[in-house]
Amino acid sequence: MIKYFDSYEVERLRKLITHKGAYLQSLQGDKSKASYQLTQREIMFLKNDILPIVLNNTSVIHSEFVKYAITCFDSALQHHCNGLLFYQPIDENYIDRPIIGIVNPRANQRFGTFGAMEIYIDNMDGNVASVKPFNLILS
Repeated sequence: MIKYFDSYEVERLRKLITHKGAYLQSLQGDKSKASYQLTQREIMFLKNDILPIVLNNTSVIHSEFVKYAITCFDSALQHHCNGLLFYQPIDENYIDRPIIGIVNPRANQRFGTFGAMEIYIDNMDGNVASVKPFNLILS
């Protein structure tokens, strides 16, 4: 289950889009009318243009994480590290095996290429629960 941590502004914008969508459904029979087309344009504008900006600029949790990650990255640069392995707990309430997402942009490089790495996770849990690694593919 994906958890979203929306700000007040994002929640209000999502509600506005939902209400406009319900209003659009009530205009369903009059698709050629200007009010239907205008409402449809407003919904698309809010979803595609405004919502991404509001999401990007109001998510406190994301911005705090980015600040911390940058601090870690700067520290690695300062110590002349060649890479940075970063573990951030997201949800420590699990019953069976904790799932750890791995992002490794060098995973698909040919063996022997500089920087090519395979990353494995061994038991990290204090309760001796085995970890289930999950490779996240980002495009």
